[in-house]
Amino acid sequence: MTVIDTSNFLQADDIEKVMLVPFAVHNGHHTDDAMENYIGVDSNGRQGRYYRLAAEKLGLVELIRNNHTILTPIGQNFVTFNKSQQDQYMDSAIRNLPVFAAAIQFTQSQTPPPSQSQLKQWFINLYPGEQNTAERRFYTFINYLRFCGFQY
Repeated sequence: MTVIDTSNFLQADDIEKVMLVPFAVHNGHHTDDAMENYIGVDSNGRQGRYYRLAAEKLGLVELIRNNHTILTPIGQNFVTFNKSQQDQYMDSAIRNLPVFAAAIQFTQSQTPPPSQSQLKQWFINLYPGEQNTAERRFYTFINYLRFCGFQY
């Protein structure tokens, strides 16, 4: 079984901007600050790091040295995909992340499916950090589930 730690909980809440990260790198924006500027957020690199980390977890980019990111082979393909292919890749990649795989298993094992408040309690119990942090991460988590077609 995969050990789930806090790094498995994505902090980048806008999936469309996560999908821009490989394009940023493809266009020469290799640092967190430069990626952040490319995707349209402004936090002195903090948000750029969150989006880069999400793109890393999804297999699109790789940090090869201090604050220098490159495309993975999948990322190289991703920048050639049409929007439908990009969405299809992201759906599959999200579903395969440990937190989301566990969530999908949980939701599919319940009849009827859990309510959003039940899912939130499950998520808070799964999160290996502070409860207030888990509550913040939950809304990002829900954005990813919705992207994958779940009705929460």
